[in-house]
Amino acid sequence: MKSRVMRLMFAVAIVFTTLPVRADFVDGDVLAEWAKEYRSARAGTGNDLSHIYVRRFQVYVMGIHDAHDSLLVTSGADPIFCTPAYLTVGQLSETVARFLENNPERKHEPGSILVAAALAEAFPCGGQKTQ
Repeated sequence: MKSRVMRLMFAVAIVFTTLPVRADFVDGDVLAEWAKEYRSARAGTGNDLSHIYVRRFQVYVMGIHDAHDSLLVTSGADPIFCTPAYLTVGQLSETVARFLENNPERKHEPGSILVAAALAEAFPCGGQKTQ
């Protein structure tokens, strides 16, 4: 049990020490690679390092989501997307992964823009989900 916890702590340390400092360092190409590893791991076909990319992808997507919510609270701006309260990290990540897969021509854009675009498409404000 102790070695498993140590391995997990080591993996988390690697993820956080190797993530870029600025969000715009993650472009669509990088985000699409992380999403590909995310989907491979979920399908059971990933490799030994897939879990690191899964966490990078999920942390990045959650970070953009939470930054959006924080900006709304602090600025009073209109929301770009309106995710439901019951949404899980897996559903959020899958939404972004699917968007990246369906829009490869947008890979040159910053990752933060792509995450926001994916969530805006899937969870527009006004209550109607589009697909």
